[in-house]
Amino acid sequence: QAMMVPGGRIYEQREATCRALDQIPGITYTKNHAAFYLFPKVDVKKFNITSDKQFAMDVLHGTNILFIPGSGFDWDAPDHFRLVMLPDPDTMYDAIMRIGKFLETYRQA
Repeated sequence: QAMMVPGGRIYEQREATCRALDQIPGITYTKNHAAFYLFPKVDVKKFNITSDKQFAMDVLHGTNILFIPGSGFDWDAPDHFRLVMLPDPDTMYDAIMRIGKFLETYRQA
């Protein structure tokens, strides 16, 4: 439980992740309270996304950052992905900001 309060490892990893996600237009999420992951939602119209698997592969190829598309968890729409928050806060923040930079010009073909 001490890991989920300010200064705790999980708390700080989540806060860094959320601070970065908040800066990406077209990405929303519900803040978790006791998990190692988030399940952000992507504005599929903004990015012309029809395949979450292709989206995940495009992000991987463009940033070297891997996440699991929502369909990997039986999510029907191509509008979510699962993001694991295990790296340290600085690494998480940097990775999410790299995804945000990638999305500045991304439109699924």
